[in-house]
This record gives sequence, C-alpha cells and structure tokens, in this order.
Amino acid sequence: MKTKELTEDRAKLAKQIQELAKDEANWDAEKRSQWDSLNTQYDDLTEQIEAEEQRIKHRARLDEIAEQQNRESHGTSTEIGEERQERSGVPTDEQRALAFQAILRTHSCRELKPEHRKALEICKVTPQAEFEAIWQPYSYRMGAGMWSTANGSGRMKRDIESRAGLNKGTAAEGGYTVPEGFMAELENTLLAWGGLRQVARIISTASGNDMPWPVVDDTGNTGELLAEATSMGTSVDATYSVVTLKAYKYSSKPCLVSAELLEDSAFNLAAELGSQLGVRIGRITSTHYATGDNSAKPQGIIAASAGVTAASTTTFTADELISLQDSLDPAYEMLPSVGWVMNKAARTVARKLKDSNGAYIWQPSFQAGVPDLLLGKPIAIVQEMPALTTGLKPIVYGALEKYIIRDVASARFYRLEELYRATDQTGFVMFARHDGRLLNSGALKRLTLA
Repeated sequence: MKTKELTEDRAKLAKQIQELAKDEANWDAEKRSQWDSLNTQYDDLTEQIEAEEQRIKHRARLDEIAEQQNRESHGTSTEIGEERQERSGVPTDEQRALAFQAILRTHSCRELKPEHRKALEICKVTPQAEFEAIWQPYSYRMGAGMWSTANGSGRMKRDIESRAGLNKGTAAEGGYTVPEGFMAELENTLLAWGGLRQVARIISTASGNDMPWPVVDDTGNTGELLAEATSMGTSVDATYSVVTLKAYKYSSKPCLVSAELLEDSAFNLAAELGSQLGVRIGRITSTHYATGDNSAKPQGIIAASAGVTAASTTTFTADELISLQDSLDPAYEMLPSVGWVMNKAARTVARKLKDSNGAYIWQPSFQAGVPDLLLGKPIAIVQEMPALTTGLKPIVYGALEKYIIRDVASARFYRLEELYRATDQTGFVMFARHDGRLLNSGALKRLTLA
C-alpha cells in the first residue's frame, strides 16, 4: 500500500480515537477494548508509513550510487539501451549476488560457473577481493535507514552461540532465501529503534580520539545602560566549559552462516548481513542514547535538567506537560529542533489528555512525512525511553539538536573464514564506535514520575 493511502487510513483512525476519547468517563470494558484496538492499529499504520518512507529513501540512495558509478565510468557517453547497460559496468543486485557467490566458491575451492565469472568482471573484483567490495553500495550507515529481517519468511534474526547459525535446509533459519528458479527478494521490516538519530545532531569523525567540544553559558549576563561619559566598568566574562565526546566500541556479536546458504542464496547476502548486523549495533546504541549513565558508555538524553515532577507514580497530566513545556528557556524554544521524546506507552497516555478548554493536546498528522504534534511540537518515539514507573524519567522536551551523537569512521564488517570451519560455517561480525552527549542540560527538560 502506498504512503498516501496509509496516511489517509491513519487519519481516519485518528478521528475515531478522538471521538471515542470524548466520552472516556463513561467507558465500559467494550469501549476500553475498542480504544486499545484503535491505538494499536494507529501505531501499526504509523510504523508502516515510516518503513515505506525509509524504503523510498533507501532505494533512492542506491539509485544515486548507481548513477554516480555510471557517470564515473563513462562520463558524458551518449550510448543508450542494452549496449550502454552492458558496457557501463554498473552491476545489478543479481550480479552482485553472483559475484559474492564466486568469492565464496573460490575460498571453498569450488569451480566457478560462467555467470560467476561474468559477474566478477562486471563488479570489477577478483575472487580474492575483499568482502566489502561487493556490499559497499549497501554499507552500514547509522541514520540512513536501518533495515532488518524479522517475523516472517526470510527471518534471519537469531542469537548465535556455539554451532547455531543460519542454514539452507531450515526455512525459519534462512532457507526461504534460497531461490526456486528465480531471483527472490527479501522483505525487510524496519524495527522500532533509533528514534533519537532522527532528531539529534549527528557528527562523523575520521578518528576516535577524545573530542573536546567547547560550551559557553552567558545566559546570566546582560548588557547595561550607561550615562554620558560613564565608564563601562569591569569585565564580565561568560562561563566556558568543555564536553568531551569519546568513541565507545560496539560489537554486533557474530552471526554464523552455512556454506550452503552462502553459495545458494538468491539475493545479495553480503548486503543483507551488513544491514542485519548494523541493526544489532543500532539497538544497543539507541538504548544508551536514551538512558546511558555516561559511565564507560554514552550519556543518555534523560540527563536533561529537571523540569517537572509528576504527582503520580505511573502517569502524567496535561497540565504537567504544559508546565514541562513552559519550563524550557524561551531562547531554546525558538530553535527548530524543539520537540518531545517519549516511548509509545507515554504517547498513548498523551493522546487522551485535554487542556483546560477541553481541547486535545495531541494533534494527529494527516499528511505523510509530517509527525504527530503534542502541544504544537513534534514527537519522536524512542522505545528505549524509561517506562511509566516510580522515579523514572519517561519524557524529555526541548532543543534536541543539543544532544550530539558521534559516529567514528566507518563500521567494520568482517568475514571469519577459519574460526568456524569445523562446522563448514562462516562467521560475520561488525564493529563500530559511537558516543552520545548532551551539550547543555538546560536545553532539555525532563518529566520525572513521583
């Protein structure tokens, strides 16, 4: 279903949710069940819309890479049609998959078929080429849309220990990826993580040495009014400090794949594994960006300064959210990145809340690409935010660009040939370095449950 149709369906659900909430005081068990069902459907459609948008961005990026490779190979060539495609050397997904199989066959001392040799020629690699040469156009880039497989045909999400792994013979362990006479496509599902990467400020550095970030605070100083011929007085300096961004090392944990699956897989398994392992790293970093304690790990966004403490230990009110919003300094309120961070459970509560005039403080989006609004500001859903439990900090509001995420160089993707050879498997693992720090705690305010 297209994004427009999904958005229209979601808008209809939003109206039903608002209508149902008007009579919340008189709900019976059936009405409450209906409320839960509508919210679940709304969340499902939202995730489908986000996944479709990410898929479109991902496809556009691949097309851009292919076009760039074409330009670099042939400049302003006027060749057209199949002749140009044949001579351009721009590999298709099928050719990349075949080239990848050729490398694996060579390492396994197996004979190459003509189609393998042709694919190697088009991909411009040798059988001894580095693994990365095949999957580079799909390489792991945090923040560019992370895709993974889960809960369906082609499922490849599994914790691997000892001799466990992905095998051709077992459908639930990757067997669905083996073709039956045609080039299969793997359906990807975007997992619900990484929300902070969509709203925080992300920087990339080539090296991982400590990175001091100067911070200045001059909010306590003002100018002065002088009479004629009056001295300007003594110096009043701003307060300077430094926030140091580090480079914490993350591992995806290894994933083992059988030789049969590697050789017979119908799609570019190198690209899929790169994405899958990248998602693993994305999950743990997303948790740290939300709740990390800055002790040998990133500092979480809940390090925001105190804003409001709710009266309840398990929920919050519209007035408390309004107070939280008003606790932010007006200087930050004007920044374009101002918004809310919370998980879906907190958003479900917020959907029911009304202001003193009886108007809902949550405004659902009726347009693709436009987020829902809470008190006029966008909401970033981060499932790793704390639960609605005593003493925790489930909601943050403020200038989200003041939270910095650091990516160091590129993720490193390794193929482990010999380590698991006793079971005729190949291991794949990814390493990456990241950090996250809040530049100014005053730029963000948190809601704390009593």
